[in-house]
Formats: sequence, C-alpha cells, structure tokens
Amino acid sequence: MSEGRSQPWALYALIAANVVMFGVELASGADPVAPSAQAIIELGGSYPPLTLHGEWWRLGSSMFLHFGILHLAMNMLCLYQVRAVESLFGRVGFLVIYLLAGLGGGIAGLIANAGNVVMAGASGAVFGAYGAVGAKLVLHRAQFEPEIWRQTMRRLATFLVLNAAVGLTARSISLSAHIGGLLVGAALGAGLLVGAGAAQARTRRALAFAVVGLALTAVGLLTIKADPGVLGVIRHFNTVEQTVTPRWQAAQERVNAGQPTDAEHIAFIDRELILPYRQLHDELLATTDVPARLRPLFAAMRGLVAAQLAACEALKAALAEQDPTRRAQLMEVYTLANTEVAEGLKAEIAEVEALKEK
Repeated sequence: MSEGRSQPWALYALIAANVVMFGVELASGADPVAPSAQAIIELGGSYPPLTLHGEWWRLGSSMFLHFGILHLAMNMLCLYQVRAVESLFGRVGFLVIYLLAGLGGGIAGLIANAGNVVMAGASGAVFGAYGAVGAKLVLHRAQFEPEIWRQTMRRLATFLVLNAAVGLTARSISLSAHIGGLLVGAALGAGLLVGAGAAQARTRRALAFAVVGLALTAVGLLTIKADPGVLGVIRHFNTVEQTVTPRWQAAQERVNAGQPTDAEHIAFIDRELILPYRQLHDELLATTDVPARLRPLFAAMRGLVAAQLAACEALKAALAEQDPTRRAQLMEVYTLANTEVAEGLKAEIAEVEALKEK
C-alpha cells in the first residue's frame, strides 16, 4: 500500500495538537501518568451529566485529552502506523474521517456509558482511520498484490483483535467508543471510494459527509436518553461546586481580611453559599431511584454537601458572636467543620475515580 510522495502533514498536525493538549494538561497540574477524572473534566473531558446537558463541545475537546502519557503514546503510535490513510483519501478526506470517527466514538461512548463516567482520548478517531483503510482493502482488493493484501489485512486484524482484548479486560477503556469510531471510519472510507469518478469528487464528498456527520452528531446529542433525575442531580452538583467554591474561597478571604462587616459576611454566606447548598442537599435526599453503581457516589455527595452546610453555619455562628473568647471557640468549630469538608471532598473524588475504572 503506497503512501505516495507527499508527507502526511495533516496527520502530523493532529499528533502535534494532541501532544500540545497533553502539555496543557501538565501545565494545569494534572498527573502525567494517571490524571484524575476531575482534572480531565475541568479541561474538557466528555462527562455525560455535562455533555448531555448543554456542554456539547466536550464531545470534540475530549478527543484531544488523554488519561496519561501512556494513553497518549499508544494512540499516537497507532495513528502514525496508519499514516497511509492520508494519501489514500486526501488531506480533507482524512481530516473528515478523523473528526467524524472521533465524534461517532464519543456518541457511542455516551450511549453505552450515560452515567458518571469521564471519557477522553483519540481512540475513536484512530480506530476510524483503521476502519477507512479496511474499507480500501475490501473495496479495492484488485489494486494490491495478493501477498501484500494478505499481510496488510493480517496486521489490521491483529490490531483490532488485540485492542478488543485490551478493551474487554481494561476497565478504563471504552470499547464502545472504539467500535463506534471503527464503524464510522469504515462507512466514510467506503463512501469516499465507491462510484464512478470517486477520486475526482473525493474532496466534495468529504465536505458533504462532514456536514451530514455533524448534523447526525447533533441529533445524537439531543436524542440520547439519560436518566433525568439522577443525571440532572449530578449535573446540578457539579454546577454548584464549580460556581460556589470560588465564592466560598472569597468569603474566607474576606473573613481573614476583616472586611466588610460581620453582618455583611453573614448575609453573603446565606445568599451565596447556604442557599444553593441547601437546594442541592434537598435534591440529593429526594433522589431515591439511584442505580446501584452510582449509590456510593451519591452517598459521598450527600456527605460532602452536609459538611459544607455545617461549615457555613459554624462560620455564621462565629461571626455573630461578640464575645472574643466565645468567638475564638466557635472559629475552632468552624476549622473542624472545614476539615470535614476536605474529607468529604476526598471521598467524592475517590468515588468518581472508582467509577472511571468500571
């Protein structure tokens, strides 16, 4: 299978983009070997409670994030090994295959894991490239020497079997995303190859497929059914954490600086902290139809929110106390409550990590 004289610059650019994004991961403080699920979420990983509830862009950004350097290296090595796909389908065709296979793999992952699972990686896109090469081998078999065809098919089959075996045994790998990307890539490869004048119309076809593929991706995001109660509460929990935590830190800084007045501190805590936490606490308690696999997470979230409410009330009590000795005692209570918040946060993160590996 000849690669032609032209260098696969689009493929090199995609590899570079993935490497640069890994650099961004490291710069953000993520672990280079095993970044936490929370770190990936913050950078744009696909997380069903967010992706399926308005943050659709995560389906694209997650394609350029990886769970550690080994994950990145394996995907980029596999992509480089199939670099001939760019000469076979052209730069535009290859880019469309890569993009739509990645999105298709992401949709497949959401269908199979529409719960509290964080997804990231270029695997769906990489499998799409292999699927397109497979379509070329099947549809244009006569163009290859028999022995070369057999060797290439054998390597392709070995790659697929090995990755399927790894996907079945490694809990952190989304086999559904691999399969989804492979099928989309094969379908696009076939679509770019069949029919009279396919080579001349390749770029126009690729652009048309891109439009149709993006439309189908949008339909998929809008129609994937998720548990509105459980996933809605998880999404609300993440929204509250993302918006209230900075306010909580600001309140602590104001207290340490002694500005403004105690009454204004208390009003701020009631309005910006206690109100959203209490609403979330009530939602968590009212959600009883939680799937068995998510119950430990919900227990951790309930514990964390309860600790946050207790810390808020302790701080309010300390600020309302005028006697210096009593106020100092209440601040100690607040400090202990903050310790409970830290422990609750560790427990919630641990449950998210455990679900990522299931």
